[in-house]
Amino acid sequence: MNSIICQTQLSHATPAKAILMPASLCDQFGFQNGQSIKMEIGNKSVITRVIATRMMEAKIILSPPIARHLSLPYTGMMRAVVHNRTLKLGPVIGILTTGFRANTTNPFGGRTSLFQSFIRAGNTDKPIIYVFTPEMVDWQNRVVTGWYYRFGKWVKHVSPLPDVIYERVPNRKTENLSYVKNCITRLKTLTKCQIFNQGFFDKWSVHEWLYQDKETRKYIPETVLSPSVYILQQMLEKHDMVYLKPIRGSLGLGIFRITQHPQKGYYCRFHGGDRNVLHRFATLESLLAHYFRKNGERFKGYLAQQGIRLIRVQNRPVDFRVHLHKDSTDKWKVIGIGTKLAGIGSVTTHIRTGGTLLSTKQLFEKNFGRRASRILEELKATAISISEVLEENADGPLGEIGMDMGIDQDHHIWLFECNAKPGRHIFDHPTLREAGRQSAKCITEYSLRLAEFVGGEKHANS
Repeated sequence: MNSIICQTQLSHATPAKAILMPASLCDQFGFQNGQSIKMEIGNKSVITRVIATRMMEAKIILSPPIARHLSLPYTGMMRAVVHNRTLKLGPVIGILTTGFRANTTNPFGGRTSLFQSFIRAGNTDKPIIYVFTPEMVDWQNRVVTGWYYRFGKWVKHVSPLPDVIYERVPNRKTENLSYVKNCITRLKTLTKCQIFNQGFFDKWSVHEWLYQDKETRKYIPETVLSPSVYILQQMLEKHDMVYLKPIRGSLGLGIFRITQHPQKGYYCRFHGGDRNVLHRFATLESLLAHYFRKNGERFKGYLAQQGIRLIRVQNRPVDFRVHLHKDSTDKWKVIGIGTKLAGIGSVTTHIRTGGTLLSTKQLFEKNFGRRASRILEELKATAISISEVLEENADGPLGEIGMDMGIDQDHHIWLFECNAKPGRHIFDHPTLREAGRQSAKCITEYSLRLAEFVGGEKHANS
């Protein structure tokens, strides 16, 4: 059945092993007065008895012992749904991260405002949503000391383990720490929770998934894993420009762009320290000897990717961050497209290397004229097709993907990167502020879907 939003309340007058609700709500749920049912919140459950009342308001009244047994973090408006005679409150959504600071105003450092935006955006859907780290899980009692953003401040409550987890571990190094891996393994083993966007994408795996699919293959630049010097030379002769990328890199770190000039030799660009660097070499071998070790594992951990001559603004390349989500419909949709102009002399369009954000609408109109709408829709459709293939191959559900895509000077669309933990810098642009709010709201909407709380939601007293 559909979930509804109703009031929850504690009362010492309620029998210790019972819950009270109006007869009208009993009818909606298909319960009989005096019936024994199972009640769940997250991964906590209890057998209780339903007592029908003459209350008019859609309200579920629990006894304090029932609330304690369920680790109910607070009372108020929340969702209720019935599956197989089990009454579930929630859903309980946990945002899993690391880096907790013992600071009630800024508990998660620089990412506090990000998590706050996720929670605030989902408030109208009335989930039970908190942020937690592996250290906050009490495995013996199967509870979490979760951090909630309520009434304008951060507070902590002992809470049930979640129905759904949105994994926001900040980087690959932290993801591979034993205590983080152990936490995720135990959550999967000991609970029924669904974890979405677990882990970071591996660039080569993504390439293989997409290249093997006949629909998405045409959007993938030529890519070679751990190339030899001979292969690099061949790629340069074919494309004039090649990128060397670390397989497990992110944020544009560790990327080299190599270009070949018939008279002047080979140029190498990269971001070093806090500046963009350009060096010239007479031969490819001298360039590689300068930056890479001379042994059989010279390019281990790297892939070589065909360089693309992208559309340009101010003689600088432009690419696009396409931000996609699933929502309660379980369908992929493009929430926002950020246009990124590369910094002067930069290998990438990342903001941290000097890139800037432009208006996507204005760029399309200026560069494509009457074809702007058609090319924009083609870009969105391509991103959705790619998302569907990634989801088919990923280890677990995906609800959010960021893609770096480009359009070359012949108007062909290309995919460069996919990110399962996309940054949100594009939403800083004035034209994408509302898209940023919708993006944050999709986290709760997709969680409702995974927890089976969605399908024509309505307020119980509407």
